[in-house]
Amino acid sequence: MTRNEAIAMKCKDCSYDELDVGTWRQQIERCEITDCALWKYRPKSRSKMPNIAHSVTVDAYYEPNTAELGV
Repeated sequence: MTRNEAIAMKCKDCSYDELDVGTWRQQIERCEITDCALWKYRPKSRSKMPNIAHSVTVDAYYEPNTAELGV
């Protein structure tokens, strides 16, 4: 199970009500429990977030702390 699948499963367990209107994803998008640690990571429709790339390349960068090395 991936991290995103685990988050989706937890959100679905917490928020989904099969008697409420909409799919489980639609219900989770409407979640108002903003003090939840997973709230900003909850499943959301990409069609409503056009500025978010599907994947972003990340360049590795490391700069040693010379003060700790005594240099």
